[in-house]
Amino acid sequence: MTAARVDIHSHLMPTAAFDALPPGLAAVHDESAGEVALRVAARGDRQGRGAPRTLRDLGEHRAVQQERGVELSLVGPWIDMVRAPLDALTQSAWCASINAALAASLTDIGHTRFLAALPDLDGGAAADALERAVAAGAVGGMLAANPSEGTLARADFDALWQTAERLRVPLVIHPGEFEPPARLREFFMVNLVGNPFETTLAVGALLGAMVPERFPDLRIVLVHGGGFFPYQFGRIDHGFRNAPQMSGFAGRPPRDHLQWFYYDTVLFDDEPTRYLLDLVGTDRVLAGSDCPFAMTDHRPFEVPACLGLDAAATARVIGANAVDLFRLHD
Repeated sequence: MTAARVDIHSHLMPTAAFDALPPGLAAVHDESAGEVALRVAARGDRQGRGAPRTLRDLGEHRAVQQERGVELSLVGPWIDMVRAPLDALTQSAWCASINAALAASLTDIGHTRFLAALPDLDGGAAADALERAVAAGAVGGMLAANPSEGTLARADFDALWQTAERLRVPLVIHPGEFEPPARLREFFMVNLVGNPFETTLAVGALLGAMVPERFPDLRIVLVHGGGFFPYQFGRIDHGFRNAPQMSGFAGRPPRDHLQWFYYDTVLFDDEPTRYLLDLVGTDRVLAGSDCPFAMTDHRPFEVPACLGLDAAATARVIGANAVDLFRLHD
């Protein structure tokens, strides 16, 4: 794999997945908007937003990426829809349908690879889903930063961390839709503040559960530049060392793990991106876009010089890091 420009953060929900829904789920077609949403039988109503054509059609998705100069896209599921089912068995079956559709859509396609949809209600089922998806061609997995129950510190997720470590495939941690308090509904704050918060909470859960110490070879990618972690690591570090509630914590200081994680570039401006690069190094940052949503950031692909890096460092961020991390040369 020699692609110069790799987007590690984009999404695809193939139409075929909605044609193979497990019992308990139904597709809701909105012809006027060109969207397909989910209905969960136990709830009886439509769940969240519908998936537009650019999210369901590989050709349209690819056209957007090609226009931006992306040579290789890594597509993962839309986490909002992965989190929709109420029960673990339905969610696992739904993830299997998504992964089967992704694998079938991308057979012999050179410009797009996929990240497996992973259920968040059962860590053992997530491990099994990852194993099957990798055998079918997945180069990693995408997991909700905010599981429907508990946090990523749940003990059952150990099976997933162990499997990802053994298979040597990265896990991309991505926030999913949640029911916001009233104060977050105004001014789109549920996305602008809520999503980075959920990623930061996921980091805290992983550090509190000592996942980096227990699974040192696990590869975790944080979207949206790592949420607030790279900018509030000092506060988290201080609290882990000094807060009475953390008196029994035996792990390393959180700041020591800044360079254990990987981060994408979806930060929407040059200054925070440069800060992140200076903080964790050009070998831990990978270009992403969040295509095809409205909150898409294509800056690194459109104007690589905006990163303020030399040619070698730019090449690492724009593609070489992704090729190495996701073993795209295999």
